Amino acid sequence: MQSQDASVGQVVDSRAVNDIPLNGRNFTFLAQLTAGVNTPQADTRGNAATGAFSANGLRPAQNNYLLDGIDNNSDTVDFLNGTNFVVLPPVDAVQEFKVQTSDFSAEFGRSGAAVLNATIKSGTNELHGDAWEFFRNDKLDAADFFENAGKIQKGALRWNQFGFTLGGPLVIPHVYDGHNKLFFFGDYEGFRHVQGTILTGTVPTVAERQSWDAGGPTVNLQDYITPQPGKPDNLGRTAPIGTIYDPTTTRLVTQGQVDPTSSLVATATGFTRDPFGTCAASTPTFTLANCNLNIIPFNRLDPNAIKLLDLYPKPTLSGTFGNFSTSPKLFEHKNSFDIRTDADVNEKNQVFFRFSYVDDPQFIPGIFGGVADGGAFQQGPQTALAQQSALGYTHTFSPKLINDVRMGFNYLHTTRASPVANQLGLPAQYGILDIPQVADNGGLPAFGIGALSTLGSNAFLPSDEVSSTFQLNENLTKIYSKHTFKMGIEWQHVKFSTLQPPWSHGQFNFGGYTDSPGGTSGNVGIADFLLTPAVHNPAIPNGIDYVGGANGVFVSNISLTDNGKNYYGGYLQDDWKITPKLTLNLGGRYDFFGLVYEHHGAQANFVPNLYGTPTYLLPAGANSTLLSNSFKTLLAKDGINLAITDHYGKGLGYSQKANLSPRVGFAYQASPKLVVRGGFGLFYNGFENRGFSPNISENYPFQFNFSFFPGLKTTSTGAFDPTALYPYATAGPGGTPCGGIGSNPMDGLATFESGFSCTPLSPLLVNASGLALRGIQFFYKTPYTMSGNFTVEYQIEPTLAVQGAYVTTQARHLETFPGSNSVPVITDNNANQANLVPFPDFGRGSSYAATQGNSIYHGLQTKAEKRFAGGLSFLATYTWSKTLTDAGDLLNGGSLRGYRAPNVPGLGIHFDYGIANFDVRNVVHFSGSYDLPFGKAKRFASGAAGIEDHLISGWSMNWSTTLQGGQPISLGCPQGTAAGLGCGDLFVKGQPLKLGLYTDKNGKLNYYGNAAAFAQPCILGPGGAPTSLPTGCVPLTGSAALGGLAIVPGPGFHRLDFSLFKDIPLKERYRFQFRSEIFNILNHPNFNAPNFGGNGVVAVSGSGNFTSPNFGEIGSTRDAPYDPREIQFALKFLF
Repeated sequence: MQSQDASVGQVVDSRAVNDIPLNGRNFTFLAQLTAGVNTPQADTRGNAATGAFSANGLRPAQNNYLLDGIDNNSDTVDFLNGTNFVVLPPVDAVQEFKVQTSDFSAEFGRSGAAVLNATIKSGTNELHGDAWEFFRNDKLDAADFFENAGKIQKGALRWNQFGFTLGGPLVIPHVYDGHNKLFFFGDYEGFRHVQGTILTGTVPTVAERQSWDAGGPTVNLQDYITPQPGKPDNLGRTAPIGTIYDPTTTRLVTQGQVDPTSSLVATATGFTRDPFGTCAASTPTFTLANCNLNIIPFNRLDPNAIKLLDLYPKPTLSGTFGNFSTSPKLFEHKNSFDIRTDADVNEKNQVFFRFSYVDDPQFIPGIFGGVADGGAFQQGPQTALAQQSALGYTHTFSPKLINDVRMGFNYLHTTRASPVANQLGLPAQYGILDIPQVADNGGLPAFGIGALSTLGSNAFLPSDEVSSTFQLNENLTKIYSKHTFKMGIEWQHVKFSTLQPPWSHGQFNFGGYTDSPGGTSGNVGIADFLLTPAVHNPAIPNGIDYVGGANGVFVSNISLTDNGKNYYGGYLQDDWKITPKLTLNLGGRYDFFGLVYEHHGAQANFVPNLYGTPTYLLPAGANSTLLSNSFKTLLAKDGINLAITDHYGKGLGYSQKANLSPRVGFAYQASPKLVVRGGFGLFYNGFENRGFSPNISENYPFQFNFSFFPGLKTTSTGAFDPTALYPYATAGPGGTPCGGIGSNPMDGLATFESGFSCTPLSPLLVNASGLALRGIQFFYKTPYTMSGNFTVEYQIEPTLAVQGAYVTTQARHLETFPGSNSVPVITDNNANQANLVPFPDFGRGSSYAATQGNSIYHGLQTKAEKRFAGGLSFLATYTWSKTLTDAGDLLNGGSLRGYRAPNVPGLGIHFDYGIANFDVRNVVHFSGSYDLPFGKAKRFASGAAGIEDHLISGWSMNWSTTLQGGQPISLGCPQGTAAGLGCGDLFVKGQPLKLGLYTDKNGKLNYYGNAAAFAQPCILGPGGAPTSLPTGCVPLTGSAALGGLAIVPGPGFHRLDFSLFKDIPLKERYRFQFRSEIFNILNHPNFNAPNFGGNGVVAVSGSGNFTSPNFGEIGSTRDAPYDPREIQFALKFLF
């Protein structure tokens, strides 16, 4: 019975930590068995695979990990080590594990969410320890669902975890006897792991490859054509979805006027173009049968593009989409150890010291490997070296006055690179110029080619991150009368250096110029990639020359940042036992979180509104002569003040100082078997991991990025705007054309072969046009959580209690990424957004972090817990909850879209307040252990002896079950709707959703049974006038189109892990233990949301576009590669 404090949480003892089946022997997964906690969907950082969770509706990165009371949080900017923590001791070394999710003591700061505190074992006067070997391989396991579906050979698995613990008194024979004085405890664990991982993607079809490899005269891309009709274009013509249009026929038409090329009257104002094929431009309905569509002249193709496409492997599956599946091998070679010493100097002084070490190199394969790569950010060769030191000194002045001092130091060094990082010179082999060829930057640019899987090396590589945290805690406990006072102070200095250029290889995205300008299918980007931009031949009225190339170009330099941050905290806690039945918990805490700063002043902060003036802040000492004339000129042109000053501190802003947090609670024992508890508290959290992108060290003239979005746009008068089509071509010094094709300067069009040649990366030579200006809110408010609970606990018997609790949290000032320099109005979808943003000469939608977010959680949390007695223990919890927010998880957006109108007055981020991406309504956890009652002195066969007793006694079983609903999914629109508005799908009244798993007509697993249940808002035309396009759209007025999005629950999560142990006693203190552990014993596949990969993997199948032929298809399991049933055997020796 918990009758002394009002906190909400769970204590897990050493037996449960060791015996509950844990896949990977990671004890932090046990936190997920606590009421109010849900298992997150696989995420973009891979942390879900290492135990991350959401507690009481709060973001996973807000949790606080402690080891022996010392900070154990990963402070690399994006959890590059794949975990939220620094070191993870083996379960055999853990004495106790406690998770507190709400209303905990004022002693704990830093976190606005849960606190996980583990304690490593100490040595005793007796020598004790154990040794183990855990083994599994693919011969014992089931195949992944998608291995079976794709008829792929089951992936290889070799899994060996081995190690030992040893503790006792430190004794040196004939020299020193440490009994009762000096003790040691140590452990070692090795992990050798080879794992085949199912990966699915899209590659060119066999017919396509044969077509271009034949060398002419035409190339056949008819595989992309589907039976579904596309939306009418601006001349009222239709063609099947997947039709490829000729970019040299692009022209501007005006509603009500005759288009001279087709002799048709335009039904809307905008751009149009004609399909490749044999039919005349005047054809009202283009069909594959009548028009021989998607046959492209070979002489129009770029030979370098063909050479790059040939890097894709051949399909392994049928179909145009999701036609490639493979199971490459992951390799991991991990070693870790912990050493702890405890000294009882005398009865008043105790000291302990611990050192922990982890070395975890891995190779996580991408889908293609080699030069083609295609890996996501989490894939490729990587290393993680972690160290932690902890020193504690406890002095007992008297039984009622105790002082405890602890110091800790964390060190974490992680690296990640492309698998071809050391192969320099590759871009030039494919005609690509001026990609920096420096150490670890080998590999091709990333190419996003329509529906094909990404080709080349991922963004944000190479990555090299080092973080360290030094911590000092002072705690004093005083017992006075009925009061137990505890007070203390805490200081942390966090240092983290980061090398992580966003696009040091460059990234080129293709999709749109060979589609209908209205956009009926983004899948035909392969044609954009293949076609060389050209002139109209013959010329056509209102025609636009040299349409083509990439419609997204991203470039950055390579730079190292060295950041720091300080944290100070202090608290006073009074646990006042007013009567034997009533205890009050009264506490207060102060926290100060300093702003992140760069140790060498290499950072800048773009503040869109500093005392009424847009300002670009640089620290004093920054040399203005290093700034290019273009940058200074464009700042002045766009009305941005350049301020070089230290007036605002090293962090170039102000951090909130008034962070006082009261915490109150009560526990009332109404009867010997009934306890009523309640509490409320304020919890500040200024340490949430935000990733590197909003880091203001990633600003010109230090680390800087260019983002270009070429496209067909119009001016405010409705005329064609040529500046929007070629922004990358004029990015050089002075805006001179680069990579030009025609004689007209505006015909300069940089193709992907131009590489970085059009964008000089020397600060003095930079043409600032398109430069991203990043910022963090100048008056930074500390995020905080208000948490409350009311709990009733009843003891059924001495070892069995049940409880029910209402728990609520409200978070304020959550950090969000609304971006800056976005379109502040909702208007014409074809408008040139560069002319609408506040700072037209700089990058649109640049990263900007602001503390504007809110969330609220309500939960009914029930629990039945039986402490171990009579051979049985269990923990059963059920949670019903709802979480609303406008601030999704910073690093893991999951399946919910971003903000639609973050900078439009009257809308903003609060316009998207709704279901959180980690909202799960129903969660059931059930875990436990049971010693089977067979053998001598047991309930059954109590008279057994000898061999019979050895065979039937000593058996126990353990289990862990989770049943939870799906996390929410929102869908993006097939077409853009309006400048200034991100588009989200809406429900169609009267249309059933028909959600559920089934096999669609493509033979793929699908989740959405009725695409007709979704619609998008109608497009806004010239001047922001409403249109009725696309067919079936909802007019973009009123609450119907500007209200809530179509959000549906995704696939649920159901898993049962089971183990069976056999203890084999040898002597009184020695025994063997044989274990068989079966993870996902029912082999129930748990699927990701459609079009979502997770575990750091990009989306592997399907589409969120309800007009796409592969809409709703699912291509991955949630826990891949650990989803199918896995059987593990182990042998332990204990003494």
